[in-house]
Amino acid sequence: MKKIALMIGGAAVTAGVVILATGPASADVPDVTGETYGQAVAILKNQGYKAVFAGSVGDDLPQSQCIVIAQNSSGRNQRLRLDCKLAPGQTMPVAPNTHRLVPQGGSMPGLPDGNGNGRPTPGAGTVVVQPVPVG
Repeated sequence: MKKIALMIGGAAVTAGVVILATGPASADVPDVTGETYGQAVAILKNQGYKAVFAGSVGDDLPQSQCIVIAQNSSGRNQRLRLDCKLAPGQTMPVAPNTHRLVPQGGSMPGLPDGNGNGRPTPGAGTVVVQPVPVG
């Protein structure tokens, strides 16, 4: 009788381990083809996957703005192949979070120097140093 109880208990434990080991019910990997690489990385990271760069075609665009054209799974790693070519007639997009620090012409508009002229932007243009004798 003890042997039967041990066998039933062992079978129940084995079944429980098998159920726990399989994890959630076959979670599908999100398909990120057609997304930009930056968006694809964020989507995959949010789902618990790691994006791995698997090469690209062209070099016209920054990597984060390239389009994912192929995705291959390798466990938790998702290998992404990119298309970094500009389409005919498309212009190079401005990189995100960038702006001009020095306006065209090297002057800050609206900052008069007292004579009504725009004063030069520090660091823009030529700097002239006048030596001053000390003592």
